[in-house]
Amino acid sequence: MPEPIRRIIDAAVPPSAPSSTRRYDLDWIRVGAFGLLILYHVGLVYGVYGWHVHSVHTFEWMREAILITNPWRLTLLFLVSGAALRFMTFRRSPREVARARFERLVPPLLFGAVILVPIQSWIEAMDKAGWPGGLAGFAAWMVHEFSFSGLADGVPVNHLWFIVYIAAYSIVTVLLWRRPGLIDRISATLEKLLAGPRVLILPILYLIAIRILLFPWFGVTNILHWDWYNHALSLGAFVFGFCIVGRETIWRDMERYRWVALGLAAVALPVMMAQVWHPGGRALWGVPKAMVYGLDQWAVIVAILGFGSRHLRSRGGPVLTYLTEATFPLYLAHQTILVAAVWIIRPARLPVGLEALSLLLITFLGSFAVYESVKRIPAIRPLWGLKPLDGRPWPLDLQALRRPPARYHRRRRLLAIGVAAPLLAVTVVAAAIAAYPGFDNATQYLSELGGATAQAPIIFNGGVFVAGVMAALAGVGFGLAVYALTEKRVAGAVIAVVFVLAGAGMSASTLYPWPDPRHMIINLALGIQLAPVLLLWGLASRRDLPRLKLFLAVTFVVMAILTVVTKHLVFPGTVNDANVGWWERAYAIVLVCWVGIAAWVLDRKLLQDAADSPSAGPVADPATRPG
Repeated sequence: MPEPIRRIIDAAVPPSAPSSTRRYDLDWIRVGAFGLLILYHVGLVYGVYGWHVHSVHTFEWMREAILITNPWRLTLLFLVSGAALRFMTFRRSPREVARARFERLVPPLLFGAVILVPIQSWIEAMDKAGWPGGLAGFAAWMVHEFSFSGLADGVPVNHLWFIVYIAAYSIVTVLLWRRPGLIDRISATLEKLLAGPRVLILPILYLIAIRILLFPWFGVTNILHWDWYNHALSLGAFVFGFCIVGRETIWRDMERYRWVALGLAAVALPVMMAQVWHPGGRALWGVPKAMVYGLDQWAVIVAILGFGSRHLRSRGGPVLTYLTEATFPLYLAHQTILVAAVWIIRPARLPVGLEALSLLLITFLGSFAVYESVKRIPAIRPLWGLKPLDGRPWPLDLQALRRPPARYHRRRRLLAIGVAAPLLAVTVVAAAIAAYPGFDNATQYLSELGGATAQAPIIFNGGVFVAGVMAALAGVGFGLAVYALTEKRVAGAVIAVVFVLAGAGMSASTLYPWPDPRHMIINLALGIQLAPVLLLWGLASRRDLPRLKLFLAVTFVVMAILTVVTKHLVFPGTVNDANVGWWERAYAIVLVCWVGIAAWVLDRKLLQDAADSPSAGPVADPATRPG
């Protein structure tokens, strides 16, 4: 951070802070708004506006459909982000807040601009400008982007512009905060001005005014130094959110008028859509259109904040905790995954419903897979907007480097790979099916996704190869975890060997795609169906894992039933040429997905044991260890 700004911030005198009680409703709203953002970007694939890549299917009615969220979604996010910054100020000095913002926002921004965004830009260049594909084409694109001429044109940040704005608005707001009593005076004035129905009326008038006076001249550019309408809108929302935290009169009035706001939004939305659709919608210099737009914008925001405050303020829980931490990595990853998925799937010319569903699944599952992977790797957590583990500072702290690593940390990292491997496998299969026109799930085997008839066999073969390597590494983690929990060396070694052989079979089979006879080396992977029994054997002395043991037993029984049915050992004819694919899918889901669940449970158990005895050595009687 520049030294002059740091000196100014250090001189701040914090205003009196309201109660620092956590507002779970704002967390829920933030998570929901980012989820809508992903859906919105998938929608843009089918729109007629300029976007990075488009489907072969585009629809004129998307001009009106995007108005469902477009007027208010980002404004709401900026408001909630401002409120989140205020909560950071309750127990921190201005310098600490500024540093926390810098460490949370700048590493992901730099990482995204250098790694994530160039992938999107390269795909867009291939799509619109005929840029070469392949590794050579991507390498040439990176040289082009980060050459002197490329940097002179600016570094594209694409969807990461939001991070740039949040960082800039945080600096502005902290500088306002440093002036003694200023935020308190602004907050008190807002509380007085927005009493009663004015909580609806005055912000709507403000939004209409800037829409009429600024939008025709500046539009929305997402370029920080020339985006004055957006600043009047988004910076205003950010500072507003910062100021109203703890001002209960404002929140009570939003709760009070939430139904009125919802009714206004319900009326404004179809009128706004009609104004976009009808040629006369821009009559009278666009003033009526701006009025309806501003009305819808604030009415929806008040309705969401009012209902959220009323019903979600105290509703926390593990699901919200998980989603709150996952939101930033999902935001960083989703657009790169989506753009790549469109580029890969589009040649298949799938029906629009199947294609849209595929893009949604790939984007969400792929983003969650990224989150599940990166959150377990301490060195890269800050690059994805995650706080360092165990309170360790970043990027460097010599004292932190001298501290011994947490107990079982290597085993837990291997188990983390076991959690991520099934997510990768499912995502790869979904992508491969989407890229295979006419693939019949009822009659065709999964191996055909990587065979000669597939249009993009590299999706399946490459993904399964990586998943096989991950399964082998996870197996080592399983074996070491069993040894750590029970001291049974033989059981741990046997479990590891079974997983390594299974992973080797998966990876090796992709080197000889179907129908090459050598592809049948994949049968080695079937040995993993013995792993649940081996884990039961290894964990037999642990009396504190009853649910995991029941899960492993049920998994083994289900796999055994599927095996005898599909091999026609019982009920001959049940599995036939018309449905064999569905039976194989069911078997594959059970065979793969149980590994992730078991790895996650054992990871939690190792973490708990490490917390209970952080410096203890092996325990004489593993059966009596606390669970």
